[in-house]
Amino acid sequence: MEFEVLPGTPGLTLDRVAHVLVPGHGRNDDGSGLTPGGAGRCRTALALHASLPGVIVCAGYKSPADRKGAVVHTAGETFQGVPEADLMHAWLLSAGADPAVLRVERHSVDTVTNLLRAEHEGHFGDDRPVAVVSHRGHLRRILTVIAPRTLRRPYLGVVVPGGPPRENPLAAPISRLVAAALPADPAAAIMSATRRSERLWQLAALLGKRSYH
Repeated sequence: MEFEVLPGTPGLTLDRVAHVLVPGHGRNDDGSGLTPGGAGRCRTALALHASLPGVIVCAGYKSPADRKGAVVHTAGETFQGVPEADLMHAWLLSAGADPAVLRVERHSVDTVTNLLRAEHEGHFGDDRPVAVVSHRGHLRRILTVIAPRTLRRPYLGVVVPGGPPRENPLAAPISRLVAAALPADPAAAIMSATRRSERLWQLAALLGKRSYH
């Protein structure tokens, strides 16, 4: 299978990548399943990982604007609806993925915290390069705005077919605000980025925005 690669770290090529990171794409109407875009990301991630030696990290809980879903209990914690990461994990298992290579990061609330938590909470297990798997517009924001401020390893992007070629023009400025001048301490950076994202979503809700996409 041919993969379309978008450059990230200068000089990094796909044959040097070990790991795959899959940021969430939201949940269905009742918070119990993936969107079609989320399933597409999983499909591409699984195909890509077939030739890689590392792990697949599924990242995401839900956006702060997402109020969907009944209360569920997962890994000794309580969530509203099923976290996106667990939904991606379940999709990958059903598609034949080896459970030993899957990792779940179920607490992040936006793309900045997807990458921060995946990097700084030990989900990769080492410092080898990563391919971020997402749709083209999302990857442009990740590779130019977010990854340089959050990842401490080489990275590139792998494009998921379909989806809009461009994001809402407000997405990149919002990510810059969330990721700007974060503390050097990883735990403090995660907390700061999470608070910023939640406050920006509160403002967006006041202005009438109710969903991420």
